[in-house]
Amino acid sequence: MKRFSLLLLLLCLTGGDLAARSLKTRYRVTTAGNRTSCPVVLRDVPTWARSVRVLAEGAEIPSQLDRPLGEAAFVADICGSRDFEVVYSSKPAGNRFPSRVHAQMWLKNPDKTLRAADTVSSTKDDMYHKLHHHGPAFESEYAAYRIYFDKKQTIDTYGKKLPRLELAETMWYPSDAQLAADYGYDNLRVFGSVGVGALKGWDAGKRKMIHITDFARREARIVAKGPVRTVVEMRVEGWRYGGREIAMTSRYILYAGHSDVRVENRIEGDFSGLLFTTGVMKMAGNEVRRTETAIAAEGCDFPENDTLKWERERVGLSIAVPADRIVSRIDDRTSYLFQLAPDAGGRIDYVFDMWWRRSSWLKEIPDGEFPERMLERLGAEVPEAEVRRLR
Repeated sequence: MKRFSLLLLLLCLTGGDLAARSLKTRYRVTTAGNRTSCPVVLRDVPTWARSVRVLAEGAEIPSQLDRPLGEAAFVADICGSRDFEVVYSSKPAGNRFPSRVHAQMWLKNPDKTLRAADTVSSTKDDMYHKLHHHGPAFESEYAAYRIYFDKKQTIDTYGKKLPRLELAETMWYPSDAQLAADYGYDNLRVFGSVGVGALKGWDAGKRKMIHITDFARREARIVAKGPVRTVVEMRVEGWRYGGREIAMTSRYILYAGHSDVRVENRIEGDFSGLLFTTGVMKMAGNEVRRTETAIAAEGCDFPENDTLKWERERVGLSIAVPADRIVSRIDDRTSYLFQLAPDAGGRIDYVFDMWWRRSSWLKEIPDGEFPERMLERLGAEVPEAEVRRLR
């Protein structure tokens, strides 16, 4: 009887292991050219998977499973094509790799302390002053961005002098000691512009962008934060725009080894005939280059009102959008813009980027060449890698 009880206890203790599931498969990833830190997304993840391991030539490389999205992701150097072995498991896995990205959002307490939050929402336009740095912020080693949680939903930028993560220490606002140690900082004043890559409404009659002012509910959410990509979403519901009531989710994805951000906008409701706009802001002393599907601008201005402490900063902003989404290319007073229409499923996707003259890896680029170089780099990053399952 005792032996039976002991056996039963052992079965109960090991039952989870006996029931664990795994799946090993191979993928071939193909790119148009040689890509460094190429983002790879696997979208056929088993619904039961709780962890993933990715091996290249038999050695495991950093990866992550974003269960809310049903995706696995990693970055790798790919010269034309490369094969990877992927193992999905129903067992959760610990953090096996140091994170190369970071995301944060901080709510202000009444006593002026802060508490971390991954999701915040409101039915009013009252979150801007309730959040430290006014919304969610996210970074890779090469750039950081924040999204204002207000009617503008504009994207602001933070430059890096050295390739490293900084926001956990500076929380967007570096101290004098951190500035002396070559930490980066907010390098742009976005004012009422589009910043870089924010999606807004469009007033065709007045030829200007429309902020999100009339809505039922808004939400900011950190969906994933490492180790190889961070995913942040801004969602508005009951947006009364153009005589309709729609919802819009804007998803911002930043990968390790990258400063460019992939944006996936999803419009829900009756959006037929509605136009939206995005682009990059106009800056003092602009040098701007345009193609049919991309804009790059380099400007020089003070990032803060205090022009004694802060010097003028030279910043490059760029964006590339799909040709089949473009309806017109009309700028307004503040920004260089594209007007875009959603596809049949309500999607508007694009890629944007920010470069900073003080970044150590960009100092060799001559003045005036940022726009051309940004267009060239962004054009190479726009196509997603082709992923084919081998078995």
